[in-house]
Amino acid sequence: MQTDERIVDLEAKLLKVTNEKAELRRDYKAALLNRGIYRALAEEMQALITPFDALPAAEPRHYTSKDRVVDETLVIHLSDEHADEVVEPHKVGNLETFNFPIALCRAENYVDSIIDWTQHTLTNHRFKRAVILSNGDHTSGQIHNGEGRSYHGNMFKNALAIGQMQALMVRDLAPFFEKVDVVCLSGNHGRRTEKKNYDGARDNWDYMISEIASMHARDIKNVKFHIPDCWSLILDIEGYGFCVAHGDDIKSWNGIPYYGIERKTRRLVSLHNSIGKRVHYFVFGHFHAMTMAADLKGETIINGAFPATDPYSYESFSGYREPMQLIHGVHPKYGITWRFPVKIKDESREARGPRRYSILLADDAFEA
Repeated sequence: MQTDERIVDLEAKLLKVTNEKAELRRDYKAALLNRGIYRALAEEMQALITPFDALPAAEPRHYTSKDRVVDETLVIHLSDEHADEVVEPHKVGNLETFNFPIALCRAENYVDSIIDWTQHTLTNHRFKRAVILSNGDHTSGQIHNGEGRSYHGNMFKNALAIGQMQALMVRDLAPFFEKVDVVCLSGNHGRRTEKKNYDGARDNWDYMISEIASMHARDIKNVKFHIPDCWSLILDIEGYGFCVAHGDDIKSWNGIPYYGIERKTRRLVSLHNSIGKRVHYFVFGHFHAMTMAADLKGETIINGAFPATDPYSYESFSGYREPMQLIHGVHPKYGITWRFPVKIKDESREARGPRRYSILLADDAFEA
């Protein structure tokens, strides 16, 4: 009798394990399917998205034998636009007003400042190549139930709009360089999972935004988008190693990320030195506070953000940062030689709305 009961008990446990195994297998297949959704969507959208026309090449500058021409690569940082976020002034002490049209204005201002600085201010510099480090949080995403409060109220529309915005920026910059490389990584706000899936960098709205931008820019011959399936990577720019990531993995203590940055960069230096790869610069976004700090192991560069504050930052830790994005030059002998934190907020300009950037919404795009 005890033997029969034992057998029944074992059979019940076996059935339970079998069912759990089947559920896990279903969940695994669903995860694989979901992980491929954005890639499948990107392929389908190729025929639906109209590429932008390339602008005429800029008139080349002429140098004489007396000119001391400095050849450098221009690096343009683009992160933390949170372009679909809506910040109402009464919720942040009237310190900020932000929405998608204002994001367009700040994008225009950023591009105009880049062109003015590189073409009219640094007159003895020649930039044949530009590298755009597009490293995440282009959208505020869904992780804090932000979709319903977003400008378009729909993540697919938000992604289409932000992708177009980025493509317009690239289109306007392309005439001034022989080659433009756009390196795209995802941030934490664009993820679709509750916690970060370290094997799913493309399961992210930032990935979709990058794909949309690349589709709009596909007819601009001197522009190339690089959208790797990873959260971070090391680039060689003029012989210098740039380790680029969004930075959301860095832990903060008492709101200060510098201890976490020091530990992460120290370990990365050790790892890559072991295989003969020197990292000279670490590039992050995420913290919305433009910062540059150098020590013996290399220099850490943190980019700024498009919005100055939001209700969470304002109420949680009285956070406010001047909206800025960074550009700098990289020389083959000296590395980074100059830096220009571009202040992109202009209230008088934003009151009038964007001058040249206009976005075709998703409904209009699919009705055409």
